[in-house]
Amino acid sequence: VFSNNLLLGAVSAAADAYLIEQSLLFDNTAYFDRTPSTAGNRKTWTWSAWVKLAELGRFQHLFNAYIDANNYSYISVNNSNEFVVSDYFGGSTVTSAITNAILRDTSAWYHLVVAYDSTQATASNRLKIYINGTLASLRVATYQSLNYDSLINSTTVHNIGNFNGSAGIYDGLMALPQLVDGAALAPSAFGETDDGFWNPIEYTGSYGTNGFQLKFADTSAFGDDTSGNTNDYTSNNFTAADQLEDTPTDSSDDGIG
Repeated sequence: VFSNNLLLGAVSAAADAYLIEQSLLFDNTAYFDRTPSTAGNRKTWTWSAWVKLAELGRFQHLFNAYIDANNYSYISVNNSNEFVVSDYFGGSTVTSAITNAILRDTSAWYHLVVAYDSTQATASNRLKIYINGTLASLRVATYQSLNYDSLINSTTVHNIGNFNGSAGIYDGLMALPQLVDGAALAPSAFGETDDGFWNPIEYTGSYGTNGFQLKFADTSAFGDDTSGNTNDYTSNNFTAADQLEDTPTDSSDDGIG
């Protein structure tokens, strides 16, 4: 169970530390969506985000690509408060990874990273899940086949904070969600340990074709992609009041955290 202070994301930040300046409240009605016009690398990608759960015991979708009830890929927290990654295609499970770790501390920021690479010869290297910089052990581990094409980075609709526009909507805070199209990265690309705490750092690599970074800085356009790709997401049911100063980094000088 990730619930002790050594594994929390937030700590007082040094003056030169990287600051996440705001988070966004998903209130069980709000979400983002985007349909890419061009497919990216469906075999290799990395998703990273900081989340702070407000509700437990319910399936909540953080990021997914969805065609219909028989074809989807998702990153979620399930109704047992475990972190889940799944590919479901043609009505059958292709990938199913469920962590032993239980995310049940509603006062904690969790940094979640999924590194997906179906080109790896060893099955267990094709999907890795990290929580606060640590490789998570899996209670369930069904790995995708060699060179399998996930729906992530395909030209179907991609959602942040829900499943298909209405089901499994996320209830909690989220900060700095990022997708790197074309690389399976370690969590050290997004965070580092400082005095025993896992803290965010600035990602400085390429984002690839469909990659994005959402800082939630513009209250009139929360879905603006700040990666340089302009892969903007459509905002649904958010208001300016949903932008909060509760973030994974604390800075009394900047009034953040």
